[in-house]
Amino acid sequence: MPNKLLIIEDNSSIAKVQKHIALKLGFEVDLAYSLGEAIALIEENDYFCAVVDYVLPDANDGEAIPFTIGAEIPTIVMTGKLDNQTRDTVLRYPIVDYITKEIRQSYNYLETQLRRLPKNQAVRILIVDDSPATRKHLSNLLQRHKYKVALACDGLEALEQLNIYPDIKVVICDNEMPNMDGITLTAKIRQTYSNEELAVIGISSSKDNQISAKFLKSGANDYISKPFYPEEFYCRLSQNIEMLDAIATIRLQANSDYLTNLPNRRYFFEQTQLNIEKNVQAQHSTILAMIDIDFFKAINDNYGHDAGDEVLKGLADHFRLHFSEHLIARLGGEEFAVYFKQSTSAEASQQLEAFRMSVELNSPSFSSKKIPFTLSIGLADSNETNVDAILKIADQYLYQAKSDGRNRLITA
Repeated sequence: MPNKLLIIEDNSSIAKVQKHIALKLGFEVDLAYSLGEAIALIEENDYFCAVVDYVLPDANDGEAIPFTIGAEIPTIVMTGKLDNQTRDTVLRYPIVDYITKEIRQSYNYLETQLRRLPKNQAVRILIVDDSPATRKHLSNLLQRHKYKVALACDGLEALEQLNIYPDIKVVICDNEMPNMDGITLTAKIRQTYSNEELAVIGISSSKDNQISAKFLKSGANDYISKPFYPEEFYCRLSQNIEMLDAIATIRLQANSDYLTNLPNRRYFFEQTQLNIEKNVQAQHSTILAMIDIDFFKAINDNYGHDAGDEVLKGLADHFRLHFSEHLIARLGGEEFAVYFKQSTSAEASQQLEAFRMSVELNSPSFSSKKIPFTLSIGLADSNETNVDAILKIADQYLYQAKSDGRNRLITA
């Protein structure tokens, strides 16, 4: 169900632009052209957030802001006023942000904020500060933007929180703390997490000009001096999270097959080789399967390549359904592979055989042209130390499955 957004704006042209932005981002939108209309809507609906005009026909001095805040609706204020008095009035309230209407970039910024807010619900941020008042203040700032929050009073507790919450994406840490200061904590964090996996933002009220450099040289992504304006805090935080998201997207694109979104050949080889090395140390064998669609060329020839792509995507979804706990990949064309984590050869054989039978039964539902197809599978259970060598063994069994009539599993 889409999130609901309330727009309170008396200028119909501006409201139309705001609504267009929100609809493009997937929001369900209600429009109010006055505070009175907004009150009626709020009484009947639950809103994810609101975009509020500062000046309305029945609320000339920002009276709509405390009303939406009082209704516990995260509020973005848009105003045509630029004077310091208006700014100070707006910032007295715990708003998400305020944006001026005068320039086109303002609407790009509004789109950025509305796109970010739903995503923030999946982002956990760790606040590390020995001051309860500072922890509470930062927690309130973060919760306005719908972030999840974890708290620690020093560096030692922060390391414990990182173990408890593996989804922490940003650590905001003060430097002056007992037991372990922020700079030492940053260096400890970097022993486990790269700055592409987790961002660290150092904060300090120290007048020592070297503190920021020490933080950054210890591995921090950013630094803010206390006291700071909430606007600066939010901007720096958003920039760091956007950087992490961009890196994650690049990694996903580099490691994923463009058609099926399964891991690609390169990622499969890298990750499987790492697991093989662990297996060798533990004196365990490696279990790996090669899987091929029977007569796939005939599918493309008879039904067209678009239909063939549908078959591949449908099969990929079926792989995810059956092998979610293992590493699956499309190696290329109609060829797939599965690396079995913590399974015996018998368990892998049983799972593959069930998968083969399920594909034979359900494959017509994978494509709009209801194309039936089957799979041939080769399963290797080997003590070889190289992924290429084990794949060759699985490929030999796959070739035997093809030679023996297809639609079957062959293993040692």
